[in-house]
Amino acid sequence: MLKATIALADLAFDPRWDGQAVAFGASRIEPFAHPALETLLVRTDGQWFATVRERRTEGGAPARQLDVDAAEFEQRYRECLLWPLDYAMVEAAQAGCRLKLRAGVFGALPVYARATDDRLELSWDAGDLTRAPTALDFEIASHRLALHTIYSARQIAVGIVMLTERASLSVEPGKASYHYPPPVQVTTLAQARERDAWLPSFAAQLREAVDARPFVAARSALELSGGMDSATVACGLAAIAAPRSSLGILLEGETRPPQLKRRGAIVERLGLHDETVEIAARSPSLDLRPVPGQRLGFNQEYYLEACAALWDRAASLGCDRLYTGVGGDELFPDYLHELASEGDTLEAQRERTHRAQVDTLLTPRAREAARGLHSFGAPAGPVPATALAAQACRAADIARRGLWPVNPLSDPRLARFCHQLPLEQRRGRALMQRYLQQQLGEDTFPAGYRKETFEQVFPALIAAQAGMLTEQLHECALADLGLVDRRGVMALLDAVAASQARAPTAVLVSFLWMERLARQWG
Repeated sequence: MLKATIALADLAFDPRWDGQAVAFGASRIEPFAHPALETLLVRTDGQWFATVRERRTEGGAPARQLDVDAAEFEQRYRECLLWPLDYAMVEAAQAGCRLKLRAGVFGALPVYARATDDRLELSWDAGDLTRAPTALDFEIASHRLALHTIYSARQIAVGIVMLTERASLSVEPGKASYHYPPPVQVTTLAQARERDAWLPSFAAQLREAVDARPFVAARSALELSGGMDSATVACGLAAIAAPRSSLGILLEGETRPPQLKRRGAIVERLGLHDETVEIAARSPSLDLRPVPGQRLGFNQEYYLEACAALWDRAASLGCDRLYTGVGGDELFPDYLHELASEGDTLEAQRERTHRAQVDTLLTPRAREAARGLHSFGAPAGPVPATALAAQACRAADIARRGLWPVNPLSDPRLARFCHQLPLEQRRGRALMQRYLQQQLGEDTFPAGYRKETFEQVFPALIAAQAGMLTEQLHECALADLGLVDRRGVMALLDAVAASQARAPTAVLVSFLWMERLARQWG
């Protein structure tokens, strides 16, 4: 939500809003300039804070500077800490040149930080911080190669942290410390209700999540895949306004006909102006050579080419807000005590299959690092960690196009409501499915609905480009770093090219992404 280069000694100067940034000495804090956001600078004797936050209403001044007494300063400060939407906040004490950076609960556009003895660099675009020499964190890289989802302050680049939701980073000359928030309370299941009593409550919670931010139909685009998550967001928007623009990526193979049918039904029934991108025309790049001027982020976005075409189109239509279905996968969890056996779950089966492939890829040292229980992950928060990680994968690329990501299904109040539902309402997303049937007709998401996925894209693509990859992998940066065994890499590539099986493909694709990142950092 902001970028900054701060010399800690400059904190002794009084800050001012210069029309584009908070300036003090030679240092600057630049907010992400966007109609969905506002900036507030509040000053009093010896201290000040600046916050960039999501607007609760449309319009108004993009930035304000206030000089207040100590009592009003405390009032404004508490108001910002309790801001109901997303925010990033910088607070400074001029005596001692001390600074604290805080984040809100949503994690929509995370801020990354690199601190040295006397300087702090901040950016919502992690690539800005890798212009200086950068090294891979061996432990984080090992976990990533093992397909472990990590939401953490500690990042894959040594010396760079991400401000996770509700966390704070304190910096003073010669010292920096990171503070995680306390974990949220364990979910308690709600008391039983009649089956049909849950549906209006879900619709009301969804409406609140969608209506939390001002909706401007002419400037808002909706990612519409044809799946339940994006369809739910579309219906939630339709309940408060008339959404206009939808965009989606069309898949190939056996999932294409049902995807087309569902998308067509949703578009027709909600009156959307729909545009699509063919995944076949925007296949993911497997070229491991760094692209001049392109800096990869720290989180894996596997279908960036097709997504980028979608986001570029949204921007060309004059849109500045992008509504997504991110967070839908996390709304209806199965809890361990509800499962007959943890070993029978699909998740556990995939874990065993992936581990066998990972073991052939990683060196013994990396394998041991990946199997260790990590103690650096952020504590459980109001928004599930996997949803926050998914947002971090995409947010910077969306923001570079002048779009603000809005993820209603990641709303913490909606998540809390869904997590406490009885099992029969959560299993198979039963409540969401009944909501969509009510809004769109029972034929749109019937019983037995199968979710569309991108899983079939990479196996055939890798098989077709195996020769190029073999040639490029004669030199392997991750092998030189001691993370992977080169013979294991080539064996995995041969296995994917021959079988096009999904489990080894997932492991190989994760390796290819990280190999390209390692080559970019040199």
